[in-house]
Amino acid sequence: MRYFTLQECIHSDTAKARGIDNTPGAEHEAHIVESIETLIDPLREAWEAYCRQHDLGKVDIRISSGYRGPELNAAVGGSSTSAHCHGYAFDLVPTNGKMREFKRFCRTFLADKAFDQLISEKENDQGVPNWMHVG
Repeated sequence: MRYFTLQECIHSDTAKARGIDNTPGAEHEAHIVESIETLIDPLREAWEAYCRQHDLGKVDIRISSGYRGPELNAAVGGSSTSAHCHGYAFDLVPTNGKMREFKRFCRTFLADKAFDQLISEKENDQGVPNWMHVG
């Protein structure tokens, strides 16, 4: 994993506040690593190039929600079939605040990639999401 740590992928303010252990088992940890290395790291690398080309400032991407164990998933009201529960989904936010551009970028970058979920979550009236769900 080049741009993200396992800790970033499993961190949850809700888990911390409620004393929930969100440590994945070996199988789910392997899914997290696979997803980051094959999808999220390449997206982050391409986003950096895009930001530099278009002078968009900071290039980092924050994982606002990654792996969620069953107890955490229930606590946040997540779907019981959520890919987050298996280490295959990540909610992403660019730290430069350029969500409109990030949404367009994700759609273009991921168009030819192997994945099954790209959801623009909690869009405002202008179609700008609060985060992009990728899985």
